[in-house]
Amino acid sequence: MKLHALACNKQKQMAKDNSLLLGHIELTKKQKEFYDIMTDDKTRIVFVGGPAGTAKTFLSVYSALDLYNSDKNLKILYLRSVVESADRGIGFLKGDMDDKFGPYMAPLLDKIDELLNKPEKEQLKNKRVLEAEPINFLRGCTWREKVVIVDEAQNMSVRELTTVLTRIGRGSKLFICGDSLQSDIRNSGFDRLKSLFEDEQSSKKGVYSVEFGKEDVIRDKIISYLVEKIELLAPNQ
Repeated sequence: MKLHALACNKQKQMAKDNSLLLGHIELTKKQKEFYDIMTDDKTRIVFVGGPAGTAKTFLSVYSALDLYNSDKNLKILYLRSVVESADRGIGFLKGDMDDKFGPYMAPLLDKIDELLNKPEKEQLKNKRVLEAEPINFLRGCTWREKVVIVDEAQNMSVRELTTVLTRIGRGSKLFICGDSLQSDIRNSGFDRLKSLFEDEQSSKKGVYSVEFGKEDVIRDKIISYLVEKIELLAPNQ
């Protein structure tokens, strides 16, 4: 697979310039296309949808770290809605905002643990490369020289996603991940905005929409079967 060879070739150079040693990963054809889009210099925004287990967040984090290897000035911002499916919001959690938002960072930290060793994680921490925020405090912000990963975007309204999209600034990229089958709100804006940017004109502007299917599930083979069954319920929910 091309990406496998690409990653292995990069490792030789990484050892010389103190870059992160990202190992090779095996991808489906569509995931490989997604990776190529995300790491293309002309790409600004990528919407990616698909069921659980299709590596949406994993590939976003992998691509962000790959981009950081090419430009050590980049920061990686993890952004997520604080909507919960258990009828308990962020206000019920103890502590200040950092303490409250901490549990929402678990998917990011899980992927970092999977991809990097301890010295590399310490390197990112010392350089303050990784940042995380809830979407509640974005107005007035402009992201410059950042790779922004927007996770669980199916739990964001059109207004919230519009706020996210219009924060992008010079030298930044947005990766917006969502799964419509796992939306915890009514009137999700993810599918509506994602479909809005599926045209050729958007691609020419550096804005892409990608959709993964059951065939792209890599977490566990049982996930494909579960997703297929759950999709039968979706129209009636």
